[in-house]
Amino acid sequence: MDETQEPLAMTVHLLASSGHGAQLQQTLDQLLGCICPEVRLFLVSERMSPVKYYDKGHPKRSRFPGMSVLLFLHDSLGEERLFRVLDSLRRWPWRCYPAPIAQGRACPSILARQDFYSLDSQMPVWGVRQVHCGSEILRVTLYCSFDNYEDAVRLYEMILQRDATSQKSDFCFFALYATDSFALQLSLKQLPLGMSVDPKESSVLQFKVQEIGQLVPLLPHPCVPISRTRWQTRDYDGNTILLQVWPVLLYNREETVWFYV
Repeated sequence: MDETQEPLAMTVHLLASSGHGAQLQQTLDQLLGCICPEVRLFLVSERMSPVKYYDKGHPKRSRFPGMSVLLFLHDSLGEERLFRVLDSLRRWPWRCYPAPIAQGRACPSILARQDFYSLDSQMPVWGVRQVHCGSEILRVTLYCSFDNYEDAVRLYEMILQRDATSQKSDFCFFALYATDSFALQLSLKQLPLGMSVDPKESSVLQFKVQEIGQLVPLLPHPCVPISRTRWQTRDYDGNTILLQVWPVLLYNREETVWFYV
C-alpha cells in the first residue's frame, strides 16, 4: 500500500474449516495479486469448531446471498489478464454458485447476468465484470432487506465516519481506498420487497474505530468484547461485524481473534 494512504478502514475475515486456512489465503492472494497487490483486504482464519447453521424461517428461493465481491476489470489491460482471472475462479477450490431465483425469475440482475463463484457456501459469492473506462474496482457488496436498507446506510456511515455516495435510490457505496487506476469500495444494495437476506456465517467485516464507548449504545444488536481491542456485533440483516479500536498500541503483532458463533 502507498505509504501516503491510511490503513484500510475495513478488512474481510473469512473463517475456514480447521486445516484449510493457509490454502484459502493463498488462493485469494494469487487471485488478487495481479489486480491490487498493494491491498490486503481478505484475511483467512480457521474456526476452532464447525459452524452451526440455523434455518432463518424463509423459503430458500426467497433468500438472497448476504455478500458478494465484484471485480471490475479493464479490457484495455488485455483479454489474457481477464481470462486468467476467470480461469482461476473456475478451478478448485472455487465452485460455481447458481444465481438465486425468486418467484420463478432470476433476481436481482446483479447476480443473474453472469456466473458467480464461491469458496464455501457460507462465504461471499465472487464475479468478474469487464469495464471500458475509469478505475478498476474491487467492490464488496452487502445486500439489505427492503425495510432495513436505509437503517443499514446510516449504520455504516456511523461506523465508517463518512457519508455514503448514492448512485440510485437502492444502491450506495463507500470509497475505502483509491489510486489513479484502482478503487476499493463497500457498497449496500437494497433487495426487492419480500426477499430476505441469507447472511454468510463465515464472512466477517472488521472496521477500525477510534471510539467504542459512544458507538455501542447506538448499534442495533448487542456488542460484546472478544479481545482487548475488538468488539463483535451484527447489523440489521444479521451480518457479523468486528469493531477494532484503532490505533492499537498494546501489541506489535496482530492478536488472535476468537468469534462467537
